[in-house]
This record gives sequence, structure tokens and C-alpha cells, in this order.
Amino acid sequence: MKKFIYATFIVFIVVACSSSSIKNLQKGNYDKAIDKSIKELLKDPTKDEEIKVLSQAYLLANQNDNQKIEQLKLSGQPDIWDQIYSSYNALQNRQEKVARLAQVINLNYIGYQNVNYNNEITNAKNKAAEYFYVHAKTLLDKGDKYSARTAYDELQKTKSYFPNYKDVDDLIKIAYNKGNTYVLFKIENNSQSILPVAFEEELCKTSLADINQKWTIYDSKPLKDFFYDYYIIVNIKLIDISPENLNQNHYTESKQVADGWSYKLDKNGNVMKDSLGNDIKIPKFKTISCNINEVQQSKAIIIAGTLDFINNANRQIIKTDPIRAEWFFKNAFTTASGDMSAITPQTAAKLQSTQMLFPPNADMILQAGNVLKNMTKDIIRRNNYLLK
Repeated sequence: MKKFIYATFIVFIVVACSSSSIKNLQKGNYDKAIDKSIKELLKDPTKDEEIKVLSQAYLLANQNDNQKIEQLKLSGQPDIWDQIYSSYNALQNRQEKVARLAQVINLNYIGYQNVNYNNEITNAKNKAAEYFYVHAKTLLDKGDKYSARTAYDELQKTKSYFPNYKDVDDLIKIAYNKGNTYVLFKIENNSQSILPVAFEEELCKTSLADINQKWTIYDSKPLKDFFYDYYIIVNIKLIDISPENLNQNHYTESKQVADGWSYKLDKNGNVMKDSLGNDIKIPKFKTISCNINEVQQSKAIIIAGTLDFINNANRQIIKTDPIRAEWFFKNAFTTASGDMSAITPQTAAKLQSTQMLFPPNADMILQAGNVLKNMTKDIIRRNNYLLK
């Protein structure tokens, strides 16, 4: 009989109310239905259909939370108090929201009863904080990283309830230190070539802080008497620097220019006249030229090797990725000799370039090192999952 009455009630609401509140009620989104109805009733308290939706949603939402609390308490499990605390808070917050309507409607219409949840909330809060604290200490006693990480999260929950709970801050630091995986980033030069001192300094500025994760800490300077879980080694096996190359291209640019004039003579050697009786003049031309020398300067470097991920506990290589960095020095300049009037505008523009000094080998290595630095950072990011 009760089921029939409830079904009839819902059908009545569906017919009477087409607002979004009824849609949320039908879907079981009771708190959303409550929020929608409260908003509508604050605008217009005479909407009976919204009062009916609010009454039903408020009843069902409270029933759900109270049933959940009862079931959790009956379970007898120690980890229930966080959920119980959330449910009591939901009851309290819902009650406070509905109480706002007291100024516009009679709350008896929706079956409202003011319940004091303060003691229940305080009790659940205390027990939840205590459970997470005790559980975290138990996990820390296990001594392994994964237990320490869970302990860290549990202690953060305790701190969310009571920021100064017992020695929670000290335990958080302990859990953090125990839970981290520590990785040492270093360089080994097996290339038979000498590396500049600045090379290792620059490469170790790989902005390792950028790739640190919550539980993975990278160092480039080893701490004294500290055990690192993993090594990441930049193993330099090849440094190949090409000779200083000069490729030259010689060519000549020429053009004809006016070079005075001469009289046009007839077959008898007399100066010919035009129709106006003027002497006929013939322009004279000469060829001017300029010798062009285009020079291409080039020098290249290749640094190659591997990036090795090593488990320090057993000294086993768990991953090796090839690395190869290239850097090129290129410059072009042009010189000219001869009559500069003979050159084209394009050649004139080339003459603005100048010869440059070839970079020393040490500078070439540092430039390639910058390429290598970004490459290694990308590889480490892609393989972070290995270092747990």
C-alpha cells in the first residue's frame, strides 16, 4: 500500500511540475533537486509543486545518509569514521540550506525538523583523525616506500581535520623522506676525448627540478653517505668534431657600359648627316667585370652515447636509450675584386656579410651539450615510470 501511495505521489509531481528539480528527483539527484527547488521558492514561495519536490527530495536524501551511517556503524570496521563524518556534514549542510526558506514558507510543509548534529560531527571527526593517525604510524613501521607513501596520505587526512594534531607534521616529514625514490644523475665520459669542465656543469643543469615528481627526487650532486635508489648515467661514447671547412665558389660578373661615341662615316670616309643635317654619332660601349669569391664556412660536432637507467640495489641496467646530439657552425661571406659597378644587387647584398672566426672545439662541445641536455630531460620524463 505504501509503495502505491509513493508511486501516486511521484506521478502527481511529474504531472504538476516540469522544472529541472523534478528531473533531478527522478534521477535520484536529491541534493540537486533540493537546490533547484530552494532557488525557485526564494523567487516565488507560492509554487506548490516545488514545495512537494523539496519535501520528497529532503526526506529521501536524509534517509540515504542516515541509512549509510547506520550501516557503517554496524560494520564495526575501524575506517568508517571519515565516511560517517561526511554523511553527518551532508545532513547538517542540507538542514541549513532548507532553513533559509523559513522566511518565505512554513517549513512544516516539507517535514522539516531541526536536528543538532554537533556532537555526532565532533565525535566522527575525532575518530576519523585518530584512525588515520594510528593507521599511518602502523604503515610507517613497515619500513617500505609504498607503505610510507600511503602513510603520508593518511597523515594529510588527519591534518585536514586538525592541522596541529599531535606530532602529525613530524610524521609527515618522515613519511615523505621514506616514501621518496632518490635518483642520482651523472655523466661518464668514455669517448677518449677531453670534455671541458663547463660541459658537465651545464649538462647537470638539466633543470632536474622540472622533472621531479611527487615521489621521485633527482640529484646531480651526490649527498655524502646517501644511498640512491637509481642512477641515470649519461654515458658519452663518441665526440666527433669535423675539420674547419672552407668551400669557395669563384665567378665573374660582367656588363656593358657606355664609353663615349664616334662619327658614322660613309664609304668615302666622310661624316654622315641625318635628315636635319646633323652629324650622325654612334655610341661606344665597353665591358666591365668584377671577380666574385663566395666562401662557405662550416664545422660540425656529434656527441653520441647512451642514457642508462640503473637500479642501484642490484646494479642492473633496467633501460638504455641511445642519445645523439649534433650542432653545426655555418657562415657565408663574399668578397669581390674589380669594377664594383659590374655586380648585381643580389651580389651587393652578399658583400655585407663578413668572415667569422671558427668556434673552438670546447665551444662546439658546449653547444652540442645544450642539445643533449634537452634530449636527456625528455627521455627521463618518458621513463619516469621505471623509477618507483
